[in-house]
Formats: sequence, C-alpha cells, structure tokens
Amino acid sequence: MKIITPPRFELPHPVQITEGQVEAYEKKIIDLKKSFLHPIPDALADKIAYKVVSFPTQQPALAGTLKFGITYLNPFKVEGEYSFTRGHFHSDRNYDEYYFGISGNGFLLFWDGEDDVYAEKVFPGSIHYINGKYAHRLINTDQKEVMAVGCCWNVVAGHDYDTIDRLGFPVRCFEENGEPVWK
Repeated sequence: MKIITPPRFELPHPVQITEGQVEAYEKKIIDLKKSFLHPIPDALADKIAYKVVSFPTQQPALAGTLKFGITYLNPFKVEGEYSFTRGHFHSDRNYDEYYFGISGNGFLLFWDGEDDVYAEKVFPGSIHYINGKYAHRLINTDQKEVMAVGCCWNVVAGHDYDTIDRLGFPVRCFEENGEPVWK
C-alpha cells in the first residue's frame, strides 16, 4: 500500500493557499456595480471584492466529479450595504453544494427565485447544505476580517449568474447601529 505524505492539498492554519497549485479568479468591487443598491465610490472601485480559489479536478469532468474551493470575501460596505459575492443559481438545479465557514462571520443568503428567501449565519466551523434549487450568496458582516468559506460542488452543476444579474436577490443586508439589518 502506498501512503501519500503530505496529502495532495493542504489547508494550513491560518488559511493560505500557494498560487500555482490552484485555479483562481478575483472580482473587483466595480465588477459588482449592477449588484449593489448604490453606486460604487471611486475609492473602492479597483479594490478586490473577493477571490475564489479551487483545486483542479480530473479531466474530463464527469457527473460524479466534485470540486473543492475557498471564497475569500473582503470586508467593505457600499453606503452601509455589507460586502457580498455576486451569487448564483446552479445551471442544473438538480445538483447540491456544501459551504463551510473557515474564518470571519456573516451570512449565506438563499433564494428559490420566488418567495422562499432566508439566511444562515456563517462562522468558523459552520456547515451549510445548499439544495440545488436555491440561489446563494455570501455576505461578510465582519468588517475587520476576511470571510473565508470553503465549498464543495459537483463540476457539472454549472453556474447561472445571468438570472441573478437580471432579477437580483429580493433582500439586502445593511449595517445600522453596528448591527446587520435586512431590507
């Protein structure tokens, strides 16, 4: 029997991922201009809103192939609205996903595209099951720390960002008197 040491991938503490062993992309705050309620101030426009890193998977990707990644959502606000990821439905809504909190605090917002909308608190150690029928978005309410959230999904699930771009989420999270408020 062969023992692989160290494992192929490692999650050091604090979380840090070495470039080159992952696929990564970044979204600038200005890239979310259609998503925020208010215009993006020039001082924030070119800053990084969030970064997503994921580990490469076998090719070709098959229906049973899982992908693992981490989203790093920076702390900032636009006119009191907390930072968030763009959010998405899955292209194939038959595929579920899991998120788990690594660092920071905030919410995972769920929406079925109709009347069912709710949020779960995200914190280090929290685990979140996402039924494939729900759009989902991360919201960072911790204005001092990057919110890091791990995720595991089926590679053939796909991402439907267009529906969210067209319709937006029906609720938003703002800071009022130091507390999150939903509107």
